[in-house]
Amino acid sequence: FTAYISGAGLSAIVQTAAELLQNPVIVFDCSFKIVAHSDLSDIDDYIWSDNIRKGYCSYDFIAAVSKMNSVQRGKQSDESYEVTCEETSNSKLISKIKVAGKQIGNVLLLGCKNPFRARDNELLSITATILAEEMGKNSYYRNAKNIKVEDFICALLEEQLQDNRIIQDRMRSAGLKFGNQLLVLLFDLTWYEGSGRYDDYLRERLQQLFPGSPSTYYDGQIVMIHDGNLSKELVNKQLQEFLTQTGISLGISNIFTNLTQCRRHYLHSRNAIRIGSILSPQQQLTYYSDIQLYEMLSADVVFNEDNNYYHPELLKLQEYDTVHQSNLYHTFYVYLKNNRNMQITSDELYIHRNTLRYKLDLISRLLDTDFTDSEKMLAYYVSYKVAAFCEKAREQTRTPQR
Repeated sequence: FTAYISGAGLSAIVQTAAELLQNPVIVFDCSFKIVAHSDLSDIDDYIWSDNIRKGYCSYDFIAAVSKMNSVQRGKQSDESYEVTCEETSNSKLISKIKVAGKQIGNVLLLGCKNPFRARDNELLSITATILAEEMGKNSYYRNAKNIKVEDFICALLEEQLQDNRIIQDRMRSAGLKFGNQLLVLLFDLTWYEGSGRYDDYLRERLQQLFPGSPSTYYDGQIVMIHDGNLSKELVNKQLQEFLTQTGISLGISNIFTNLTQCRRHYLHSRNAIRIGSILSPQQQLTYYSDIQLYEMLSADVVFNEDNNYYHPELLKLQEYDTVHQSNLYHTFYVYLKNNRNMQITSDELYIHRNTLRYKLDLISRLLDTDFTDSEKMLAYYVSYKVAAFCEKAREQTRTPQR
C-alpha cells in the first residue's frame, strides 16, 4: 500500500510484493505480455526467464498453459489458485488482476526461493488489487476489450515488433490474420461528445462498418488495421454518415504490405487529419495520398511572412491584378486545375471562351510562356496549391477553428 500511495510505479509495487511474499513476482496482461517483474536474479524458472527475456509468452506456451487442468479450474474462480506444471518443479500461485470487473491480466508468484505460506493466497489477492489500481490509471487498460488483439496493435505502433517471425507468433496468439493490402485508419475522437472516449457504441458501430478489422484505443484515438481497399459505397454513404453523426474525423493511410511499417502509416494517417483540417475544415475524411505534397512543407515555409512559397512569376499576375483590378491570378489557377481545358475553364469561370482566350493571351505575355512546357506548368500549379495551403494554415493560427 505504501508503494502504491507513494506513486513509485508498477515496478516498485511488484518488487515490494516480492520482498513481502519472499518469492519472485511476475505480472503479465491478458495478451500474455510481460508487464513487470521482480529481481530477475531470483527467478530460476527457465520457462519464465525466457518469457521475460522475450517480453511476452509464445503462442505454443499459451496453448500449452490453456490446456492445463489447474489453469482451467482456476479461471472459474476469483480467488488465487495454484498451478501445477510438469516442465518445472517450482510451485506457482496466480491471482487475477481486474479493472472495473474486467480481467486485464494476472500476477504470478513463483516458489523459487521459499515454500508457499498459508497467507500467501490472501497476500497475492491483495497484491492483485493494488496492481489493478495502478494499471487502471492507464487509459489503455480501462478502454481495452480484447487485450490480446489491442496489445498486438499497440506493440506495432510502438515499433516493439520488428521481427516477422515474432509478429506471426503474436498474430496466432491473438487469432489474427492479415493479407497484403493493409490500411491504417485513425479515428480522431477529439470532438466525439467533447470527451474523446472510446465507448461501447463506437465499438459496435466500427465492427458493423469494418467487420473483422481489429482496432485499439491508442493515444486518445482509435487506430484500426484494415485489410483490403475501402469500397466507394461504404465511404460515400455509411462511413460519411457515421462521421457526421459522431463528429469524428478519419485519416486513411496509403496501402502497405508489411506490418513492421504500421507505425509509419499511423503517422501518415495522423498527418492526414492534421493537414486535412487546414485544407478543408468541414471535411471529416482525408486520405494521406491527397495531402502528401503538403507534408513536405516545413513550418518555416508555412508561416514565413515574406511569402517565399509563391512562384516569382506568379507574383507578376498578382501585381497586375492589383493595378488593373483584374483576376488573372485566379483565372490561370482554374485553367491549370482543369488541365488547360478551355471549355471547362470558361464554364467554371462563367465567361465566354473568347474572353478566356483574351485573358490567357495576356497571361502568356506577362509570364513569357506559351503553356506548352509541362514542367513549368507543373511548377506553377504546385505553387498555387502550396500558397493556398500556407495562407489557410496562417489564417487558422490567427483564428483557431474546429
